[in-house]
Parts: sequence; C-alpha cells; structure tokens
Amino acid sequence: MLIVADRWERILERDIRVSLETCLFEFLKSRRWFAGKARAMHSVCILEFVPIPDRSSGAALLFIRVDYVGGASDMYTLPLTAAFGEQAAQIQQDLPGAVVARLTVCTNDCEQIGVLYDALWSPDFSRTLLSAIGSGCRFIGEMGALIAFPTQAYEDLIGGGVSLDPAVLKAEQSNTSVAYDDRVLLKVYRRVETGINPDLEIGRMLTAMSFPHSPPLAGSLEYVRANNETVTVAILQGFVQNQGDAWNYTLEAFEQYVARCRAQPPGSAHELMFAGSILEAAQGDIPLIARECIGPYLDSVSLLGQRTAELHVALATVHDNPDFMPEPFSLEYRRSRYESMGRLVSQICSLLRSRLNDLPSTTQQEARRVLNNEPRMLDRFRAFSELETCARRTRCHGDYHLGQALWTGRDFLISDFEGEPARPLSERRMKHSPIMDVAGMLRSLYYAPYGTLLRQQPLGHAEGAGASLEPWIRFWGGWVSVAFLKSYLKIAERASFWPGTQSEFRVLLDAHLLEKAVYEIGYELNNRPHWVSIPIRGVLEIVEMKTRQAI
Repeated sequence: MLIVADRWERILERDIRVSLETCLFEFLKSRRWFAGKARAMHSVCILEFVPIPDRSSGAALLFIRVDYVGGASDMYTLPLTAAFGEQAAQIQQDLPGAVVARLTVCTNDCEQIGVLYDALWSPDFSRTLLSAIGSGCRFIGEMGALIAFPTQAYEDLIGGGVSLDPAVLKAEQSNTSVAYDDRVLLKVYRRVETGINPDLEIGRMLTAMSFPHSPPLAGSLEYVRANNETVTVAILQGFVQNQGDAWNYTLEAFEQYVARCRAQPPGSAHELMFAGSILEAAQGDIPLIARECIGPYLDSVSLLGQRTAELHVALATVHDNPDFMPEPFSLEYRRSRYESMGRLVSQICSLLRSRLNDLPSTTQQEARRVLNNEPRMLDRFRAFSELETCARRTRCHGDYHLGQALWTGRDFLISDFEGEPARPLSERRMKHSPIMDVAGMLRSLYYAPYGTLLRQQPLGHAEGAGASLEPWIRFWGGWVSVAFLKSYLKIAERASFWPGTQSEFRVLLDAHLLEKAVYEIGYELNNRPHWVSIPIRGVLEIVEMKTRQAI
C-alpha cells in the first residue's frame, strides 16, 4: 500500500517515488510486454514523467529505466493514473493485471482508498490522447516534452468533432493497442529507445506516397528531450477491418488441404510429392494436382507475393530522403553482415549444445547434425560476404512473416514495420536486401503446417508430430512457396534493388533463409522448446542440399 498526502500525483515527486519504483519492480515482471523476464533485474528507476491532464483524475506518462544484473538497461513507457472508491474496486475486479499498486491519499479531513493503474485502460485518458494528436498538443515534463503530431490522414479517418469510444485490444504483445470504434488504432510502444521507430518512419513514408496496402498513418506521439533527442511513444493508424492475420488464415487453409488429401483416390499419394528447388519450380507452371488439393489458398498466397513486391518497389523509389535512398551492396556491409551471421551461428550452436540433453531423442540426433554442420553454415554465409552484385540495399519490413499481414477476406494489408523488437533501433533502421523479407515469409510458410500440428499436440508430446503427413506437408509447403515466389518475382525482377543474375539471387536467398532458421532455433529453445524441431529440420534442409543452387 502506497500512502501519499493531498493528491496521488505526489507519489511521482523525487523524494517519494522510491516506494512506487519498488512496486514497479514486481508489476513489470507480470506484464507480457516486458522483455526482460529472462534477465535478473537489479533496479527500476523513474527517469521522467509527463503530466497529461484528462477529464477524470489526471494521468502521467512515465519513462522507466530497468537495470539488470550485468548487461545493458532497458527503457519502458507506462501511462499511469489513479481511481478511488467504487471505480477502484471495479478495476481491481475486472482489470487486476492493470493495477500497479494500492494507494491511500490523505487529506486534512479524510482518506481516499484507491489504486494506481495503467492509464491505457482509462477511457478518458485514451480519448485525451486521441484528441491531443488531432490538435497537435504538447505536454511538458521534467526534461522534455511529449508532442503530438497529426497527419493529413487524421481528418480523413476521423473528421472534426467526432467522439469515438476506445477499447484496449486483448492481443497484447510487445506493445499495447487501443481501438477507437473501428476507425483508428493507437499503438503504444512499451520498450522504447532514443531515435525514431521504423514503424513511424516507414508508415509516414508509405502514407505520404498513398501506398494502398498498409494502414495509413494518422499521427504520432513523440517525446523530445531538450537536446532534441526523440523517442517514439505511439503511432495512430487507420483501423483495418479484417478476418485475422495471414498466419491464422494459413493454418485454416492447411487444415482444409489435409482434408482434401485424405479424400484423394487410393494410389494417388505418389502425386503428392515435392522435390527439388522452389526457385527452379517457380520458373514453371504449378501442376493441376497442387491447385486441386491446395485450393484457393494458392491464389491468396500469390496475392501476398504480389503485395510484398509492391511494398519493396515503393520503398525503393524514394530518392529524396537519405534514410530511404537505395545504397550499394558494399564490401563493408557484406563484411559486417558476415560477422553478424557468424556470431549468430556461434551463439545458437553453443545454446543448442547446452540444451541437448533436454531434447527428445529424435530431435537430439537432428540437433547433433546441426552442430556438425556449423562449418557448412559458415561457408554459406561466406558466399554472401564474397558476393559482388549490382543489387541495392533499401528499407524493408525487417520482421516479415505471416503474422504481419492482415487478411481482409479479399486482400492483404502489410503492417507492423517496427522490425525485430529484440534488436537495437539502429539495426532495425538499417538498409538490407529486400530478399531478407522474402526469406522471412518463406520460413513462415514452412512453419505453418508444423505449427498447426504441434498446436494440436499435448505439451511435451510434440516429437514426431506430422510424421505420417510429411509428404503432404512437403508438397503443400513447396507449392505454396512457389506460388508466393512466382508472384513476387514477376514484379521484383524489374526493380532497381534486384541482383543481376539468378545465381546471385540464390546466394542472397540461401543466406537469409539459413540466418532466419538459425535464429528460430534460439527463439524456440528460449520460448517454445517443444517447437524447436521445426527450425532444426529447416536448417538441415538448407545446409544438407547436394549443391548450393538447390534451395
């Protein structure tokens, strides 16, 4: 229980806030968006707070530094407000996860009992933020200001004087989003860094060029320090009416495919085979048996390939902004990426060795093959570093997979340009070959059927999931990947960022596929160890090909 005199905001004063920081230590560990759960926390410190008046009890935006036992610190944002009496009781009952601490405010004649809680769950606070963006408001803190910036799309999406009801989306990930009557969506970043977030940067650029296949940017909230250093706090986007993301749409399509396969006449199983290179297969036609069994999803994934290429072409046409202008595939860049890829292989192989005994027997055998192939992985990355090509590096999505595309029922919209949240902001803003995104989506398509089957397995009984369906899985994954790639190449091969020859494209795609699959091994070991067999097999399929050309 926190106790403060006169008004709740006094808990933020420098000589008092230590008690709140103690509460934040435990609160942060319970939040899904907190990325430091696997690290030993040393301390929590409120660096700055920005008062944001609203129609209820007022609020403040906190910037919190989390220090760990060894390693760099992180900075998080937390909008904070208070509630008292019946409202506080209701929040404790309905939103226990939003409560930071219980609170008593003592005045001359009474005591108010209440709670401090995450202000994004306060409708008044969320309406204040929306209105602030439309008006271009400025809120002054101790060391800087929170500044709201609208774009032209704000008026187009909302219009003047419209009151919209906010609702926090339940699918909380690394950020928290608030929807306003299915008109606009406010995405509040939790873990933040100094510098512009690529989600804002790329969203602003795509909106300015009227790119139709991503949500329009309506505005932003940015914290600006006295030395002009900027932190992106939130962006406001147009709300996309959708039927879910492409990941879930793909899982449903795979289940329907399995049902069609089971209905095939006896003796036709030999036709459901896919062998060889998807790149070579993409030069020809998709067979009738694939269209019959996979069904309408082949057209959908072709459309996704087209939209991906259109995004890359749009980002590659910006020539008046140095942060977006295409750059050469320089020797310095290739060496830097090779060193990064090599470090990744070393780190993941070390992690895999330490976890070998925890893996099921079949997965253990496959993991040892991965470890034995460490030199061959480095050879693949060395080919990337030695590639002299006319290809250009551009801004791209950076964390591209099926979960980053929304399915409207007729089309795909590409979203979430934040990049891989675990990487530093400077890395997420780097220019790369757009083939990195292609590799990310192909890996996601590879994952989908295994993900469907593993979700149906009891925890700890995932070994061998899909073994009886393996030929069908390979057939589906192969032709779905071909359909995506054929559609993508039709547009991208004419773009300025494209490498000069198909052999150069093979080297780039091969390296990015392998890098992604190696990264996935580490992710699964740390988050979903019962899924780790998927990327382990993916790595083996890439490195154990007879020739580098067979992707």
